[in-house]
Amino acid sequence: MQTFNNKFLSIYFFYLALGCIFYLILQINDFPYKYTFTDWLINYEGGFVRRGFLGQIIFEISNLLNIQIKHIVLSFQITIYSIYFILFYLILSKIQTNYFWLLIIFSPILFLYPLAELEALGRKDIFVISFFLIFSIINYKSLNSLVFSLIFFFSLSSLIHEITIFYLFHYLFVFYMKKKFFIYEQITKKYYLIFFLFISLLLYLNLYLHNFVIIENIVKSYNYEDFTAYSGSFSHISPSIDSVFLKTLYSIDIVAVARYGFLLLISSIPFIFFIKIKKKYENRYFNSFNIFLVITLLSVPLYLLILDWGRVIYINYNFFIIIIIFIFNLHLVDENFLKQKLRILNTKIKIFVFTIVCLSFSPKILVTDDLASFPLYRSVAKTLKYLFL
Repeated sequence: MQTFNNKFLSIYFFYLALGCIFYLILQINDFPYKYTFTDWLINYEGGFVRRGFLGQIIFEISNLLNIQIKHIVLSFQITIYSIYFILFYLILSKIQTNYFWLLIIFSPILFLYPLAELEALGRKDIFVISFFLIFSIINYKSLNSLVFSLIFFFSLSSLIHEITIFYLFHYLFVFYMKKKFFIYEQITKKYYLIFFLFISLLLYLNLYLHNFVIIENIVKSYNYEDFTAYSGSFSHISPSIDSVFLKTLYSIDIVAVARYGFLLLISSIPFIFFIKIKKKYENRYFNSFNIFLVITLLSVPLYLLILDWGRVIYINYNFFIIIIIFIFNLHLVDENFLKQKLRILNTKIKIFVFTIVCLSFSPKILVTDDLASFPLYRSVAKTLKYLFL
């Protein structure tokens, strides 16, 4: 059975990786004017700016090696997506695939989303997700290595995209659990001071120093026609948090909340129904309900600040599933409870739930967009159309 599961998983992940690489290559023809690419071009040539770290690296490599920037961007994109899919495949291939895991793997807001909604493909979000994944799977031998890794991955991710700040709890949760179960060293005042200085520096860079960037100097560092400070992502560098909040708030209506509330509900079904923490680890604070509740509540500010609700739900769900896998690997999940739940479901119910959760709907990019239908079917059909027509 495990061999069959691995073959099945291999085929699906091969399709996902190949599909993403195929469309990334196609999209490079729109460089640099597509919105996604302008985000990759934000650099430090005008001073420190949020999400400019990766753009500066690409800028320097291009100047040093005399390689066109679009080819460097494409190489970075293909590399990080390959790492993302390979790591997830290796992790999931070690797990006995059952109905619960099928609902997770085929969720339209997890691995499939960038293929189902090509506007989400090639975004820097993939770095934010992948760095957290790498941080969560490393086996640390000492508190020093754990602290260094937290600072390294969280800082790097924050410099690539400031949205990482909203996932500090996820990093700290993994940090706490790794220390609790693998590292028995005491956290001293020195480490608390390091954490405080580390977070303070990131907030200073992103909330204060960022305000002094000269966007025109960033634009001038590239010799692209019709490029201005209002092109693509450049136009989103300057607005203050309160103006962004108001713009998003005015775009939200009851229909949008209902659409995404429905998606959140059906994507939460597998966890709510199947997952329970073992009694010997469970307490009033640490239980499956509180984990779900806290992670859900922490995502609310993102929906109030970002118009791209499709991307938000995609990133949130990736972080959530990484934590679920992490908890499974710590053997904290009551697998007998999971098996009992699996036994009470008949085939018809399983097919119905799988169809609703995995095959029926997926989000578009913006909060104002309607839901997309039949994401897996449409992504396959779209790919075949490009390949054979």
